[in-house]
Amino acid sequence: MRGFLDPGPGRHRLRTVRCPLRALLSFLVLLCAALPVQAEEELLRGPHPFIKNDELALHAGFSGGLGDNVSGLRLQGDYGYRLSQVTWLDIQMGVVSGSCRSKEIACSDGTGYSVDIVAGAAWKFQTRLPLVVHVRVDGGPLFLFPDSTRSSAGFIFRGGAGAHYFLYDWFGLGAEIAGAWGMGFFRASPSHTGNLGSVEATLGVALQF
Repeated sequence: MRGFLDPGPGRHRLRTVRCPLRALLSFLVLLCAALPVQAEEELLRGPHPFIKNDELALHAGFSGGLGDNVSGLRLQGDYGYRLSQVTWLDIQMGVVSGSCRSKEIACSDGTGYSVDIVAGAAWKFQTRLPLVVHVRVDGGPLFLFPDSTRSSAGFIFRGGAGAHYFLYDWFGLGAEIAGAWGMGFFRASPSHTGNLGSVEATLGVALQF
């Protein structure tokens, strides 16, 4: 009777994780569709002018976990504040939902998710086209939530490089490739420490304001 009425704790947690991710994806689609574009506004044809000091970037893609990390769909948001013509303060939050690669974190049903919050600096460079190339270096905590076991935490350093092609001075489309590496402190019995990291590829939009 339990098998018919109760999907079990593992399936319930997986559904709980996927629902917020679907909501975030729907939000990104609606955001892009709702962005106002004035008919008289001309497309950029030369270098990006860098006349605004704030930037919000929303990206989605795939994260391949290394070591004891999670692999799967990655959603991330970046906030940047321009400190100089090239240097920006960079704050990033990412969520990965997918499969657990390692049995060392006792991920018995093979699924879970992770959350990372990192901060550092980004350098954005003008080109002759309205294409802005960037590199970033960040560091911060990583939280792991494998299904059917205790959550864990760690610390990672992330580096990334990418570009956004700005159709207008406030709106651009782009991509990024990034990698992260660090150490996790796992509470699942027996408690241990281990190396972890990721290789990521994402696509998204950048909004300057």
